[in-house]
Amino acid sequence: MTEHGYRTPGGRKLTFADVAVGRSNLRYKCGIMGVVLKGGRMAKSGGWNRNTWMDLSLDIWRTVESCLGTMEVSGCEHLAALDGPAVIVANHMSLLETFAIPAMVLPFQHMTFVVKESLTKLPLFKHVMAGVAPISVTRKNPREDLKRLMDEGPKVLEAGRCIVVFPQATRNPVLKPAEFNTVGSKLAKRAGVPVVPLALKTDFHGIGKVIRDFGPIDRSKEVHFKFGPAIAVTGNGREAHETTLRFIGDALKSWGGTVDENPS
Repeated sequence: MTEHGYRTPGGRKLTFADVAVGRSNLRYKCGIMGVVLKGGRMAKSGGWNRNTWMDLSLDIWRTVESCLGTMEVSGCEHLAALDGPAVIVANHMSLLETFAIPAMVLPFQHMTFVVKESLTKLPLFKHVMAGVAPISVTRKNPREDLKRLMDEGPKVLEAGRCIVVFPQATRNPVLKPAEFNTVGSKLAKRAGVPVVPLALKTDFHGIGKVIRDFGPIDRSKEVHFKFGPAIAVTGNGREAHETTLRFIGDALKSWGGTVDENPS
């Protein structure tokens, strides 16, 4: 709130247990499931609100750090400068950002996500999703998904909530601009609100071979989040889309990430 960013403090000492990667993986997964279960209980009992959601998200930050991961957040001054809700457009790498983003946004603006409809029906996640009150899409019929977002999104924004959109079709550690659709700028134009770009690198949390959402952690990879200045959407929204993509791509490259410029 005061420095508009955060970085995990240095000087932590490794213990034998910390060095054991297998134990760190277990600790990380248990930490995430603990947050999911706690959030579900809160939602079912009516205890879910903006502050409790922020605290749950901070528990995810603490879980990353307990496994000797490093969190870095910057650019929150752009959230502080907003005089109303915006569409936050981000790349999508892992499950981690869905849990971690609320603690960055909620101190400044209320928010929700656009999520896959299947997440709202999973036994462990459905109660948490009820608290988040997301806009759900099927990811099977792009035309129907766009219609639902264009119908529901402006109402959510008018009610005072930012909407976080991941325009990539699936989570991927490589940014592929050709697969980064324009839904964020289209929604912002329809609602008359700006776009706020969010670049992230969360491949600390790997993609699993058996269960995609729960791959191994890699403590050598720092977790990065960077918000950019709000972008007014004009014309057909193409300029705002390209500015957003350029911001995300430049940030990702500066962190050692990969951007695939192949137009195919």
